[in-house]
Amino acid sequence: MAKKKSKLNLGKILSFAAALLAIVALALMFAPALGVKSSDKAYTGWQVAFGYSEKAEIFGSTVSTKVLLFSAYFIPYALLVGGLAFSVLAGLGILPKLSKFIAAGCYIAAGVLFFLAVQMVVPYTGGIEGDAKDLFLEKFREALTLSVGAIMSGIISILAGLTALVPVFIKK
Repeated sequence: MAKKKSKLNLGKILSFAAALLAIVALALMFAPALGVKSSDKAYTGWQVAFGYSEKAEIFGSTVSTKVLLFSAYFIPYALLVGGLAFSVLAGLGILPKLSKFIAAGCYIAAGVLFFLAVQMVVPYTGGIEGDAKDLFLEKFREALTLSVGAIMSGIISILAGLTALVPVFIKK
């Protein structure tokens, strides 16, 4: 009796492993991505990407203040979702080589962009214009540092990119 050939090969396993790594990197959007150097205040990747308002109660009234605005930091998360879609396509055997290259490119680009969180953050300037705005942005960004969420997301995304790229170079 002839042996049945396994439908799951190493390329498919690695494509799904890359997708799993991308899901982990996406989940880290709720971990601190930016920290303030002189305090223990931190902003999550979600807050940096999509904005953040802080509320405080003063003399019985609730005051809401915008801290961060919607920024370009959503791009790495969008690239992860795109890479995830192409990894699933590669795992299912739909356009396998092209899907693997596109997924790897998306993951590696996202990984690099995660390390640029400080440069991508957009604080609320409250109508400040000209040189004062530039000085405020410079001082705000000097007070920030990368935190665990951004660093781990970057590393995991680059690993996902390399994992997605390996099946292109192996025969099995």
